Amino acid sequence: MGKSRMGMVEAGLVAAWLVLALAATLASALTLRLLRRPQPWPEATPPVLVLVPVRGAGPLLPGFLAGLAAQDWPDWRVAFAVEAGMDPAHPVLARFVAAHPGRASLVIAGPARGRGQKVQNLLAALRALRPADAAVVTLDADILPPPDLLRALLRPVLTGQAPIASGYRWSLPAAGAGWASRALCLTEAGIATLPRLAAANICWGGATAISRAALEALDLPRLWDRAMSDDLVLTRAAQERGLLIYAPLTVRPPAPVALGMRGVLEFGRRQYRLLRLHLPRAWLLAGVAALLPVLGGLTALAAALRGVPSGLAALGMAMLLGGLRLRLRGAVAAAVLPPEAATAARRALAQGAWLQPAPALLAAAAWLGSAFGREIAWAGRRYRLDRAGQVMGMTRLAG
Repeated sequence: MGKSRMGMVEAGLVAAWLVLALAATLASALTLRLLRRPQPWPEATPPVLVLVPVRGAGPLLPGFLAGLAAQDWPDWRVAFAVEAGMDPAHPVLARFVAAHPGRASLVIAGPARGRGQKVQNLLAALRALRPADAAVVTLDADILPPPDLLRALLRPVLTGQAPIASGYRWSLPAAGAGWASRALCLTEAGIATLPRLAAANICWGGATAISRAALEALDLPRLWDRAMSDDLVLTRAAQERGLLIYAPLTVRPPAPVALGMRGVLEFGRRQYRLLRLHLPRAWLLAGVAALLPVLGGLTALAAALRGVPSGLAALGMAMLLGGLRLRLRGAVAAAVLPPEAATAARRALAQGAWLQPAPALLAAAAWLGSAFGREIAWAGRRYRLDRAGQVMGMTRLAG
C-alpha cells in the first residue's frame, strides 16, 4: 500500500502551487475591481507621433491600418519604417500614406548594423519627431487597435501619472488556430489580466507611450544604439533612472495568433531569453510562475494516484480556482476589449478547461529552454547578444 499522506517536500510543492493559483485568481479579481476606478483625463490633446516598424504584409496589416486610421485622438501623425523598398509591406503602407497626406509618412530604414532590425526601423521613424510633439507612441503592426487606443495609452502620460505608459496584447486564436495557439492565448490572458505596479512594470513595445521629457532624458538613439529589444532596454533604463511605467489596464489590443507547437515554443523561448538577459530577476520570477504549476500539479496527481486524500483534494481545489479564474478573466475581457474581440476571448477562455495542462507544460518548456545561450532568432535573422542583451553580431537566416 502507498503512503497515506504526502512527504514534507511533496506537501511544500503542492502548497506553493495552490498559493500561486490563489494569488493568480485574486489578481484577476483585483484587476476587475481596478477597472472600475475613475481616471483623470488630460485637458488638452496635443500632437503626438506614432512610430510603427513593419516587416512583411502579414494578414493583420490591413486591420491594423484600418484601426489606426479610426483613432479618436484628434492630433496624431504616424511614421512607418521598413527595412527596404522591396518589403511586401511597402506598397501597402505607401497607399495608406497617399490616402492620409500630412498625417502619415514612410521611411526606408536600411539594414541594421549592430542592432535589431526592429530597433533600426524605430530609430529611422523617430526622425519624424517635431518640436511640438508632446509624446511618442510605439505600436506593433500585428495588433488590431480599437479607436480609443491612443487616448487610453496617452492618458497617464499627459495627466502626469507617469512619464511612460505601456499596455499589453490580448492574444486571440486566429481562424484555423490549433491547440498550441489556444494554449498560448490562455497563458497570455493570465499576463493581460494581472494588476500592475508602476515601479515594477515592464514595457511592451506593441503599445507604449513616452512623454517628451522622458524622451529627452532617455536619449533613445543612444539607448537603442546596440539594442536587440526596444521595450526591455527601455524598461531597464527607465528603472535605472527612476522613471515610472504606468500600465493602463484598458490598453489590451486584440492580437490574433496562429502558431503550431514549434512556433509557440520558439516564441516563448525568445521572450524568456530576452527577459533573462535584460531583467534577470523578472526572468526568475517568471520561472517560478511557469514551473510551479507543473511541479505542484504532478506531485498532487502522483499523490492522488497513490490514494492520498490530500492529493485529490489539492487537484479539486486547483480545478475550482482555475474555473473561477477563467470566469474572472472573461469579465475583464468584456470590460477592456471591443465587443467582437471580447466574445472571442470569452469563448477561448471557456474552452480553456479542455486544454489543461497544455498551457503550463508549454510555458515550463519554453522557460527551461531559455535558461542557456545568448542567441535570438527573430524575423529572418539570428542575433548574438552579450550578457547585457546588446547585439554582438548578426547573420541572415535562409528563407
